[in-house]
Amino acid sequence: MWVLTIILSILFSLFSTIVMSYLAMAIPIGPWIAPTLALIGMLVFSFFASKTKDRVRNIALATSAGSVGGILANGFAFYFPTLYFLDKSIFTSWMASPFYFSVMLTSLGVVSGWFGVWVANLLEDRFIVQEQLPFPIGQLVHQTIIAQAKVHKAFELVVGFLGTTVFCFLQDGFRSFVGFFPKSVLLIAPRVVSVFHIPAVKLDIWPMLWALGFVTGHVIALPLAVGVLAKILLVSPANMLVFPKISPLEFMLTFSSGMVLFGAFAGFISTPKSLWKAAKKALQKEAFKDKADKKNWWNKNILEFFLLLVPTVACLTYFGFSILAQCYLVLFTFVCAYQIANIAGRIGLAFMGRFATFVMVPALFLFGLDAVQIAVVSTFVGVCGGVATDVLFGRKLAHLAKIPSAQIKRYQYLGLLLSCLSVGIVFWLLINHFGLGSQDLFAYRAQNRWLLIRTLQNGRSFNSYVLLLGFLFGYLLKKVKISPMLVLGGLFMPVNISLGLVLGGLAAQLTKKKEEWFPFWSGVYAANSVWMLIRAIL
Repeated sequence: MWVLTIILSILFSLFSTIVMSYLAMAIPIGPWIAPTLALIGMLVFSFFASKTKDRVRNIALATSAGSVGGILANGFAFYFPTLYFLDKSIFTSWMASPFYFSVMLTSLGVVSGWFGVWVANLLEDRFIVQEQLPFPIGQLVHQTIIAQAKVHKAFELVVGFLGTTVFCFLQDGFRSFVGFFPKSVLLIAPRVVSVFHIPAVKLDIWPMLWALGFVTGHVIALPLAVGVLAKILLVSPANMLVFPKISPLEFMLTFSSGMVLFGAFAGFISTPKSLWKAAKKALQKEAFKDKADKKNWWNKNILEFFLLLVPTVACLTYFGFSILAQCYLVLFTFVCAYQIANIAGRIGLAFMGRFATFVMVPALFLFGLDAVQIAVVSTFVGVCGGVATDVLFGRKLAHLAKIPSAQIKRYQYLGLLLSCLSVGIVFWLLINHFGLGSQDLFAYRAQNRWLLIRTLQNGRSFNSYVLLLGFLFGYLLKKVKISPMLVLGGLFMPVNISLGLVLGGLAAQLTKKKEEWFPFWSGVYAANSVWMLIRAIL
């Protein structure tokens, strides 16, 4: 049975890396993929493991291994494409050599991902045993696995997967077979009504969008809808009536930069206090019950730290970081990863972007970072914090399922290694096929970060009044408790993508027990992901 568990762990890691690499560059969120992996694992092991205890252990191990690949790919997709928008010539030169591109991403993934696992190793006992943080995703996956006796859940997963696969085949066609389902339906043609510019409204017949909207609708539906309406009712009229001399593109960039600036400002106000508390707590003597525990802690982790330090220094030196800049990055990444995991352990959300910005902006001015270094810093912090959090979710799952920590560690290291080896190849294939900045691969988060850097470096070239208008709009959204960054997604993303996500979210809100539909939509999500991969390769 352990052979099947390892094989499934490998497949899950590759699947997660591929799916999340695409997804996190296509839309502004990166949902946790572990629940989907758990459902697929339930289906596979229901045929091979007779004992419930064996099934729970094997599903948990394979899921924990695979989910690490998903969060690592998520971190790369959010932050690494920033290099493309900062300096397209460098990015293009990297893309010209698939081998070089893959090696660069693999190297960065190894050092940042390994650092994240090491941070999780340090925090496991404190967060899971001593403080007993809930780590909601770990609990959710555990509840999903122990509910495997419900045969109809597996049936719903299969129906969603097979139904979506058939639909995609009939829509896209394959080789000589020509699909006959439309890929989108035009709901409203573009038009101008007084000062309001109404863009073309298309409904993409893209099941993955509906699935994501359904599962995460309570988070994204309202902000994206507000973003689309703000584009029509606020941005375009203000541009035409008050700032007619500014081109629509420049106005949108400046307005959005104001919103991004507000987000960075709000983060800088709250983050230092949060990090200071985290640093003090991390160094508390109470973390060790006695001298024997303290000695054992050092024996287990200090050797790994020095092993990790060698490739980290080599990688950062290659990218041109000074020793002082390397010390700064390692120290602040550790503190930020601690706090990212601490927050996620309580509410289930990993705020990687806020802390990546907190580390990146001072480094930009202190060390005069170039485009490559900016992308490296953001990616390093984001991947490290995300991996640390995801690994702790897996450790929480192991704790609940009574799986030895040493056993699940081996599977998580396996998942990390496979993801690091494949992430560069996956990114090269996706970017080469779809193109960064396109409708299919919009890289919203990277463009968001590019806007912030552009504002900080060239603030004088912006119209200050438009910048202030965007800043105030971000403040207003924050006051009414709507995420400015997700609203920005509605402003920037094509309307058809936002509409698909919003419709999925509305469907979830109209469903009494939406959790009952998660297996079906997980099957839809998995099938559409696999089909997109097949289309990208073939």
